[in-house]
Amino acid sequence: MTALTDHEVRARLRAHQDGGPISRLFETGEITDETFAALGMRADQCEKDGQDEEAEEVTDVAEYVQTVGERPAVPNWPTR
Repeated sequence: MTALTDHEVRARLRAHQDGGPISRLFETGEITDETFAALGMRADQCEKDGQDEEAEEVTDVAEYVQTVGERPAVPNWPTR
C-alpha cells in the first residue's frame, strides 16, 4: 500500500459511514481506539458481500489508521 493522503482517506470512506468511528474519521479526521476495529469489520462485511475492491480500499484506510495512531479531530480536515 502506498501512503494515503487525507483526501484519499475521505474518498475511500464516503460510502462506508456508520454513524460511529468511521463517520468521525470521514468527517473530522478523528481516530480512536474503536476506529481500526470498525474498519476491519467493515472490510470483512465488504468481502462477505463480494465487494472485493471496496474491502481492499477500506483495508488501506485501516493501515493508514494503524500507522497514524489515535488523534483528536483534525482542524480543517475536510479541506486538507
